[in-house]
Amino acid sequence: MSLTVLGAVIAGLAGTAEGSAAVHALWAGQAVSGLGAGALLPTTLALIAHAVPDPRRRGRYVNAWATGIVVGLALGPLLSGTILRYLDWGWIYAPTGALAALAAAAALVALPESKAPAGRHLDWTGQVLATVTVSIYGVIEGGEHGWTSVPCLVALGLAAIALVAFVVAESRSAAPLMELSLYRNGQFTAAGVSALIALFSIVGTAFLLSLFLGYTQRLSPLGIGLRLLFTAGVSALVNPLVGALMSRVRPLVLLGLGMFLSAVALLLIGAIDETTGFADVVWRLAVFGVAMSFMLTPVSVVAINAVPWRSAGAAAATNTALRQYGGALGPAVLGVVFNGRIGAGASPASALSTALLVNVVLVLAAGALCVVVAVRRREGAPRGR
Repeated sequence: MSLTVLGAVIAGLAGTAEGSAAVHALWAGQAVSGLGAGALLPTTLALIAHAVPDPRRRGRYVNAWATGIVVGLALGPLLSGTILRYLDWGWIYAPTGALAALAAAAALVALPESKAPAGRHLDWTGQVLATVTVSIYGVIEGGEHGWTSVPCLVALGLAAIALVAFVVAESRSAAPLMELSLYRNGQFTAAGVSALIALFSIVGTAFLLSLFLGYTQRLSPLGIGLRLLFTAGVSALVNPLVGALMSRVRPLVLLGLGMFLSAVALLLIGAIDETTGFADVVWRLAVFGVAMSFMLTPVSVVAINAVPWRSAGAAAATNTALRQYGGALGPAVLGVVFNGRIGAGASPASALSTALLVNVVLVLAAGALCVVVAVRRREGAPRGR
C-alpha cells in the first residue's frame, strides 16, 4: 500500500510537467504502483486462505474480497471522469493515494502478521525468469512492426527460452516462486487457466471499449465511466448471490457457467457500432457484469480449495499472479488486433467486433476445461457423495 501511495504521488505530479517529461514521470509512477499491486493482491487473498481454514466457510470471505475489486472497478472510472471535468488530469491519482494511505494504516493496526515457514527465502532466479517470460513487449512489437520483425522475434524467443528455464529452475528450487506440483490438481489448473483468461477478457474489453467510446462515439471520460459502471456495478450487486449459490453449487460449475455467459455477453458487446445509444450499450455491459460475478469469486475459491490448507497461500498467490498476467496481456493483445484491423481498412466497429471474438474463443475454451474437470471429478467421486 505504501508503494501504491508513492506511485500515486509520482503519477499525480506528472500532471504538472509537460511533454515527454510528463509521460516519463507518469510511467515511473505507474511502475511503482505496479510493484505495490504485485505485492498486494496475492497477499490479501492468501491472508483469507490462512485465516479461514474451513473451505466451506471460506467462500463468503473470498466473495467479499472479489466484491471489493469490482466496486473499485466501478467507482474508479466514474470518479476519474468526474475529476477530469473540473481539474487537471494529475488529480485523478489523489483518491488512489488517499485510500491507499488509509488502508495501509488500518492494516498495520488491525491485521495480524503472517510469516513464511522457517528456511523460506526469495527465489530470485525464478523471479527474473518469470518477469522475462511474461513480458508483453514482443506482442506489442508484433502488432506495431509485424510478427516477423527482428524485435518481435527476439522478444518472443527470449520469453519462450525463459519459460523453459523457469520450469526447470522451479522444479529444482528449495523455495520456489511457484509450486509446480499444484498443477497436478485438475481443479487448480482449471482455475489458473480461467483466472488468466477472465482478467484478459475483463481488462482487455474495458480497454477496447474506452478507446471505442472515446475516439469513435466522442464521449467524455465521465460518459465512458457511466457506461462502464453498468459492468462493474452490476457485478458488485450480483456478487452476494454468487456467494450464496456456492453453498449449493460447486464453485467449478459456477466458474464454467460464468465463462459461457461471458462469451454471450462479448458477442452482444461486439454488435455495437458508432451510432449505438446509451441504453443499447449499457444492457449489454450489464450482462457482462453478471458474467464477471460468476468468474471472479468462484475462480479464487476453486484455486485455494483444490489444495491442502498448508498450500492455500501458495495457491492463492499463484492464481492471483495468473490473474494479473491476464490483465496485463489483455489490452496488449486485443489492442494489437484492433489496431491491425483498423490499419487494414476496417471500420472501428468491425475492428472492435473482431478483437472481442478473440475473447469469445478464449472464454469458451476455459469454460470447456471447467466442464471437463468437473465431469471427471464427479465420475471419480465415491458413490453416494
